[in-house]
Amino acid sequence: MVLTMKKTIICSLIAIVIGAVMGAVSGLFGRALEFISEIHEKYYLFLTPFLGAAGIAIIFLYKKFSPYSQQGLDLAIEYQMGEVDDKGVVKDFGHARKIGKFPKGYAVLKIFNNLLMILFGASTGKEGTIAQCGAAIGDYASRIFKSRKYSQLLLISGVSAALGGLFQTPLGGLFFALEFAATGVLFYEAVIPALISSYAACAVSKLCGYSAFSFAVSLDGDLSSLQIFYLVIGAAVFGLIGRCFAELLGRARMLYGKKVKDPYIGIFVSGCIIAVVLMLLHGGRYSGTGENIITGIFSGEGFYIYDFALKLIFTIICVSIGYTGGEMTPLIAIGASAGAALSQISGLPLDVSAAVGAAAVYGAATNTLLAPIFIGIEMFGGSIAPYIALSCVIAFAVNGNKSIYGAQRHVIRSLYSVLKK
Repeated sequence: MVLTMKKTIICSLIAIVIGAVMGAVSGLFGRALEFISEIHEKYYLFLTPFLGAAGIAIIFLYKKFSPYSQQGLDLAIEYQMGEVDDKGVVKDFGHARKIGKFPKGYAVLKIFNNLLMILFGASTGKEGTIAQCGAAIGDYASRIFKSRKYSQLLLISGVSAALGGLFQTPLGGLFFALEFAATGVLFYEAVIPALISSYAACAVSKLCGYSAFSFAVSLDGDLSSLQIFYLVIGAAVFGLIGRCFAELLGRARMLYGKKVKDPYIGIFVSGCIIAVVLMLLHGGRYSGTGENIITGIFSGEGFYIYDFALKLIFTIICVSIGYTGGEMTPLIAIGASAGAALSQISGLPLDVSAAVGAAAVYGAATNTLLAPIFIGIEMFGGSIAPYIALSCVIAFAVNGNKSIYGAQRHVIRSLYSVLKK
């Protein structure tokens, strides 16, 4: 008990530092992304044609300065799920065993490459980069404060701070950090330090002048029985969309790795082809993170009923060939546009259906349950919390244990399966 209290106190104190650092990083990164996105939107006809050339630069920087960095959040999972001995050496899993610590310059390189991708129009996200930076900062902190035996807890605190700061959803950031490495289990030891780091990061990112996108969805009264029926059916569809995204992304990565022997030629040729198609379809509408689609839906600017399908296709292609910024924001855009399409068929309120779709598709694709519920509530407001929770549970149930994170551990999710043993 005394040892547990000591661990919690030490990690919580370090978590305050991690949260402050990641809050500043998240806030500045968020503002830089907004600036870069505005430049791309204004000059997309001049910038998008160079997407293939930007891809060459990205691959070169990874290979030259930090080869392991392209692993993305899978690398963070290797660290989190590895066993750490009393000296802080990570054992048992993948690259964590081989290199012992996060690559040097990891955070800086990930941020720079993500800005480069968005500037030239890749259909990719941003949370992957910042979550990886949070994991790296947590790992760095464990070494700086000579607390390597607590490196797992501090890594989780770093990821929690990263998401909490960038999206200003501290509870969503907390539960994502607890869930993303292994489905079916939560790392309860990390709850207090991760919660502290997430709220600290959220506060500091706001002090940096950054304001994450959020849309307050209000609902007068309850949905009718027929509307709830449509919502349940829609939630199952959202779960299948998330599952489809995860499966297609995994297969696309595998196919690309088998067919393309030279990554430079592969990303250049693919990037040039994607650039042409992106420019032809609604003036670059499907470039970037997808925040333009989300904003259009909730601000009443309109949407296309096929937005979710095209954004899904472009994001899978871009991420699989090497534009690895993240998938969370594109998934939210895919879910919101799928929800908007559902509202046209079912008569559900547009903003309610879009908000529910955003949370459910994201949860299904990442194979997480609590994170999307809290992120959905923090982004869209508490008035539709029961419908967000219901949809996320159904989507999680039908996703088939598929995940965009290839290294995610699949722990038994069924009580019946446990009792059977």
